[in-house]
Amino acid sequence: MKKLMLLLGFLTVVMACKNEAEDMAGGDLSGKPGAGMLNPNAPKSGKDPVNPRSETFYYFAGYQVSKTAGSDKMGMDIGKAPDNPTQLYVSGYSFVNMYGAGYTCDEKTGALKIKELIATEMAGSEEANKAEAEYFKNLQEATRIVFETQQVQILVGNPVKEVMFFKKR
Repeated sequence: MKKLMLLLGFLTVVMACKNEAEDMAGGDLSGKPGAGMLNPNAPKSGKDPVNPRSETFYYFAGYQVSKTAGSDKMGMDIGKAPDNPTQLYVSGYSFVNMYGAGYTCDEKTGALKIKELIATEMAGSEEANKAEAEYFKNLQEATRIVFETQQVQILVGNPVKEVMFFKKR
C-alpha cells in the first residue's frame, strides 16, 4: 500500500510538471486575448494551443543583403512575457532546428538586446547548417524590431548591416 501511495504521489508530480511545462510552452504565443503583444500591429500567434505544431504566424521571407534564401517553411512567433512587458520572446523553426530567443525591448523605439538564444541540436545538410548559423548569428546580433501591417523586420547590428524580413502568413 505504501508503495502504491508513493507511486501515485510520483505520478501526480510528473503530471503537474508536464502540465506546467505545456502551459509555459504555450506562454504568450498562444494567441489568447490579452496576451500582451508589443503593439497593435504586433502578431497574434498562429499557434494553436491544442496543436503546438500548427503554423507560426510569420514565415522567414529572406534578407535584405544576404543571398541566403528565406522559406515559407521557416516560421516565427513573437510575444511579450505577461509578467514583464519589456521582455520579448521570439520562437519558431529555422533551416534545421527549432529555436527560442529572449530579448529586452524598448517599446517606444523597438530597440532590442538579446538575453539568450536556445535551439535544438538536430543534424542537417552542410548547406542548411551554414544557412542556419547565419540566421542564428543575425538573431543574436538583432538591435531593433519594426512591426508593420503585413511583416516584421528585424534589424541587425548598429549601424544596421542586415535586415531580416518575416512576412505574415
